[in-house]
Amino acid sequence: MMHVAGIGASAGGLEAMLPMFAGLQPTGRIRYVLAQHMAKDGHDALVLRLIQRSSALPVVLATHGVQMLTDTVYIIPSGKDGRVQEDALHLCDPMPENVSTPSVNVLLQSIARHCRTGGIGIVLSGTGSDGAAGCRSIKEAGGITFAQDPMEAKFDGMPQAAIDSKAVDQVLPARQIATTLASLFPGKPAPTWKPAIENAFASVGPQPPKVDFAVADPAQRELQALLRLVLEATGIDFSSYKEDTLLRRLEKRKALQGATSAEAYQTFIRRNPEELHALQHLFLVSVSSFFRDRESFAALRNALTDMLAHKPADEAVQVWVPGCASGEEVYTLAILLQELTQEWRAPREITITGSDLNPDALETARAGVYRATAFKEMDAAMQARYFLPKGGDFEVDPALRARVRFERRDVLGGPPGTSLDLVSCRNLLIYMKSPLQDRLIKSFHQALRAQGLLFIGQSESLSFVGNAMFTPIDPYHRLFRRRH
Repeated sequence: MMHVAGIGASAGGLEAMLPMFAGLQPTGRIRYVLAQHMAKDGHDALVLRLIQRSSALPVVLATHGVQMLTDTVYIIPSGKDGRVQEDALHLCDPMPENVSTPSVNVLLQSIARHCRTGGIGIVLSGTGSDGAAGCRSIKEAGGITFAQDPMEAKFDGMPQAAIDSKAVDQVLPARQIATTLASLFPGKPAPTWKPAIENAFASVGPQPPKVDFAVADPAQRELQALLRLVLEATGIDFSSYKEDTLLRRLEKRKALQGATSAEAYQTFIRRNPEELHALQHLFLVSVSSFFRDRESFAALRNALTDMLAHKPADEAVQVWVPGCASGEEVYTLAILLQELTQEWRAPREITITGSDLNPDALETARAGVYRATAFKEMDAAMQARYFLPKGGDFEVDPALRARVRFERRDVLGGPPGTSLDLVSCRNLLIYMKSPLQDRLIKSFHQALRAQGLLFIGQSESLSFVGNAMFTPIDPYHRLFRRRH
């Protein structure tokens, strides 16, 4: 797999980039794109020369439509934003809402959309919070993210904002980011480990996991065996999830445990059986926040307003949030519907069910206590109406909590009811293979009432099957209506 690493920096970025680029090593697998905040008609040539002097890899100033090469660094010129699309880098005029350009968020979000699990986000020194939303998009798409250690950064605003978003995998000094990339993406293929895995699993149990050695990729064979063990230990089957996403998380976990081979990791599992539960939690990523992607929720609000206008006042509003993680989106929808009913002065029965397989995430959701970082995209006045201070955190108002419920449910086990008005399933489909995605979409279609709404993540899209069942209301914000 080829990877694209988006690097974002602002004030103090040059001091961070020089040692990082000096430490980069050719892997034959990564293309690099740099978004360094600069004023329009900034000193592109000077920045280019300074980085070229230090970089171990070729560095060029990007042009519109350039086909990116591996082991090459592309600098987005001042006055432009850069978007990755397939193997090319497209330059465009900045959008008015982008305070600084080149925008780090624009770059990283495009990498998330087009590279999915091959995306890498790196946020270095800078003021403000540009890059945090982009890291979140890359994380949700299954990529990997880094932030410069704020203690090292000349200006810690950008890296700290990315860290606070809970979407950063590793926080490292700038130079160590380069060496870590080299270790995670070595240029040479991994050795065959068929005998190693057979031996490693020999003492796990009476029946070793079935491993299909007809599969050419040894990493995928290792993953097959591990998924069998996770299923036996936890009862959760990840076999229909996308291998690339799971492999990326597995490799990060192995690196964290210091396991340099499949055999070493299996030895670690034999000694620490609880590691299988840790893998289960790792594969069930639970990243969320309130009003995540505010513009998308604004589009949803419009659709809900129209829905309520045509729904009899005595009918309850029923909502399902499969893959609800730690509950932020469930409470967001409860707030949205509460605000709408108050505007109309027409109280309604509202039932919102959040379901997930991660018991730790569900425990957080039921407790309803969240850190301040979860509210970055939420209006402060609205937060004050629905949350109560609790130490340094914030607790959901009991009246709002009474409108929601949480349950441990496999999304494939069917919905919590029928005639639902809304299914909000954001950033879950991207982890699943196409047949499983289609199976879920069919389930959502059956659960929704006529003209019911389906809300999915911005990095997701419907297949031919999905488009036959749902018509777009707002294609950009991934909002659809049941066709029939």
